[in-house]
Amino acid sequence: MLFLIKTSNNRLLLLIVFYITYLFFGAVVLDNLESPHEARLINELNKYVEIFRQRHNNCFSVAELNEFIIDVSVANDQGVPAIKNVSKEQNWSFGQAVFFSGTVLTTIGYGDVYPQTQLGKIFCILFASFGIPITLLLLYAIIERLMIKTSRALDIFINKIQPALNKISVISHPIERSHMHILFAFVCTVKVFVLFFLIPSAIYAHIEGWSYLNAFYYCFISLSTVGLGDYVPGDSDSQKHRHLYKIFSTLYLIIGVMIMVWLLEIYSETPEFNFYKYFTLSKEGILTHHIETVHPAASRIEVSDLEKKDSTISYRKYSSEKNELYNPIDSPKNNHMSNDSEKILHESNSNSNYLSTTNADIPIQQQ
Repeated sequence: MLFLIKTSNNRLLLLIVFYITYLFFGAVVLDNLESPHEARLINELNKYVEIFRQRHNNCFSVAELNEFIIDVSVANDQGVPAIKNVSKEQNWSFGQAVFFSGTVLTTIGYGDVYPQTQLGKIFCILFASFGIPITLLLLYAIIERLMIKTSRALDIFINKIQPALNKISVISHPIERSHMHILFAFVCTVKVFVLFFLIPSAIYAHIEGWSYLNAFYYCFISLSTVGLGDYVPGDSDSQKHRHLYKIFSTLYLIIGVMIMVWLLEIYSETPEFNFYKYFTLSKEGILTHHIETVHPAASRIEVSDLEKKDSTISYRKYSSEKNELYNPIDSPKNNHMSNDSEKILHESNSNSNYLSTTNADIPIQQQ
């Protein structure tokens, strides 16, 4: 038990080191990519300021010009650009307010428009404090129901596609159910990629006049809830039906975030992509991972027995029966593995450590 916990903690330390390394790797790459570009922009701006002053016979000083530029920049940062400021529609229209509320509740938070008044800031704090938990609750409830449907879709997918693939397969090794789980996750990913990234990117590129790369960049940054705010739809002065456009963009963001969570849930429920088992401290997780690594034959026997007994394998947290959820630890699959694990571990070594799963101790083979 202590050895397995120590092993899991060591993996966690390695993950932390990898995460920090990845963080600094991103910083180094972005610094080298963006710093030269920023330096060129600064040089061009300084040259333009000098040309502008010479064109107007130096009628104002550099300090006065800088003060004017600062005022314009502050207004622009607050969502009030100086370009066509007389005829431009105000930011705080109903459509923009709906869009802003949606970005707050989904935690995207572009930051291009934000409350300026004290009462607005207080209300935003209260609105987010209650709204974000409600959004998470709503997402969880919808995802739970979607995963029940997804479990049934997986059963149909396996029953129809696996026999066909085995018939046309040129590989001597038959296609197993684990392969079908991976294929199903890949198919779902392609569908989400097309419906929520490729097609919306083309729509935004056409409406906003962005390049396709910039439109795709906006969709990814938004649905991943990063929300940098450098690209925001509906801010063009010539935008027609701006209120309606903002509301539809809000619906896209809310539904898109929900679909992204659903896709992540599919991967987390696919055993082949369940990397959490390498870092868990739960008794069931440690025992299962120990059996899979030390006694892989037990896992293979368990899977083959299941395939003979049942033609469908649902996601471990979601039953294929309508509105029926079950405990993954109490499922037939895990009970069967538990029995096989106990037999193997009892026979493995008399001088061993012990991991208690209930009131009885189960011996674990020493490494």
